[in-house]
Amino acid sequence: MSPRNRQLATWNETVQTRDQQFNLKRTAVLKEAARAFNSLGYHATSLDDVAKTLGVTKPALYYYVKNKQEILFECHMLSQDLGDRAFEHAYKTGTTGREILLSWATKFIESYNSEIGDCAVLVEFQALDPANRKIVAARRHKAQHQMEAIIEKGMADGSIRPVDPKLTVFFFMGALNWMARWFDQGGPKSGAEIATAFTDLLDHAVSP
Repeated sequence: MSPRNRQLATWNETVQTRDQQFNLKRTAVLKEAARAFNSLGYHATSLDDVAKTLGVTKPALYYYVKNKQEILFECHMLSQDLGDRAFEHAYKTGTTGREILLSWATKFIESYNSEIGDCAVLVEFQALDPANRKIVAARRHKAQHQMEAIIEKGMADGSIRPVDPKLTVFFFMGALNWMARWFDQGGPKSGAEIATAFTDLLDHAVSP
C-alpha cells in the first residue's frame, strides 16, 4: 500500500479510546490538508477540497479543525515538536559537539520524513496570522540557538572546525526547509536514506 493510501486508510482505523481516535483522525486531517496545500497552494485550497480528498463532509471536518489557519499552525508546531525530540535524542546519544549535531540531524530528518512527509506547507511561514507566527518564530529561534550552542561546543572540544555557528545553522536548515518542496514518500529515496545523505554532507561541512 502506498504512503498516501495508508494515510487515507488511517481515517477508518479503529483505536481503543475516543481520545486516541480523535487524535489519529485529526492528524490524518492535518497531513492530508498539507498535501492539498502542496498541490494547489495554501491560499487556493479550501476545506471543501480537503474534505473531498478524505471522503468526509465539511461539517465532519470542522469537528477536527476550525479553519485552514489552524491546520497551517499545527503543521508548523508538529515540525517543532519533532525537532525538540531530536534534540533530546541527540543529547543522550552524542558526547562531542559533532556527535550531538549529527545525531540530531539524522533523527530529525528521519522523523520529519516519516511523520510529516511531503508537507511543503511548512515553508508558508508568512501565511500564519501574526499571533501564530510569533509562537512559531519563538520556537524556531530557540531551536536555532540550540544548534548554535552545539556547534560552539564542537569547536571548543575540537570535533568541529572553526565556522560561523549562525551561518552554519542557516545553511543546513535552508536545505532542510527546501526538502519539503521535493521530498516524495513514494520516491526512489526513503526518508532514512535521505537522512543518511544529508547527515554525511553536514559532517563533511563541519569536520576538522
